[in-house]
Amino acid sequence: MTEAQKYALFATLAQIPRTGWVERNVPHPESVAEHIYGCWLLGYFLLPETATDASYDKQTVLQMLLLHDLPEAVTGDIPRPVKKQDPVYYDELERRAAQDSLLSGNCTASARALWEEWVQQASYNALVAKDIDDLQAVFTCRGLQKRYPGLLADEDVAMWMQSLQNLKTETGRQTAERMLKEYLL
Repeated sequence: MTEAQKYALFATLAQIPRTGWVERNVPHPESVAEHIYGCWLLGYFLLPETATDASYDKQTVLQMLLLHDLPEAVTGDIPRPVKKQDPVYYDELERRAAQDSLLSGNCTASARALWEEWVQQASYNALVAKDIDDLQAVFTCRGLQKRYPGLLADEDVAMWMQSLQNLKTETGRQTAERMLKEYLL
C-alpha cells in the first residue's frame, strides 16, 4: 500500500460514525476521525508536561492518540462491549488491519512501535493514552447530554461516568479532576 493509498484509507475515518452514538440514535454522531482528533486535543491542552512517573512523555502520548484508532478505517468502529466478548479475535482483527495499512510499507518503525505499545497497554504512556481515550468519550457524552436533553438513557450516562473510576494512571485521574473542576465533565 502506497503512502497516498494509506492517506486515502485513513481519510475515510471522517465518514465512519462512532457506533456507540449511532446505537443511541444521536443525530450527526461523532466520526472516528473526530474522536481521534478530540483525544489529541484533550491531551494537548490538558495533559501536564511532566508527571510523577519518570517514563511519562506527553509527546509520545499525543502520537499514540493520533494512531490508536487508525485500524478502524479497515475494521469499522467495533463497540467495546462487542470486543470484550472475544478480545483475542478482535485484537487479532485490528492487528491485521494495522499491518495491512498503518504498519505497512514505508511506515516508520516508531509508528509501528507506538501502535503496538498502545495495543499492549504495558507502558505508562499507553495507559495515559487509554485514559485520555476514555475521558474523551465521557466529554462527548456530557456534551450530548447538554445538546440533546433526554436523548441518552440514564444508565448509559452512568456507564460513561463510571469509567472515570476506572482510569489507570495518576495522570489520567488528575486530568479528569481538572476537567470536572473546569465543568468539562
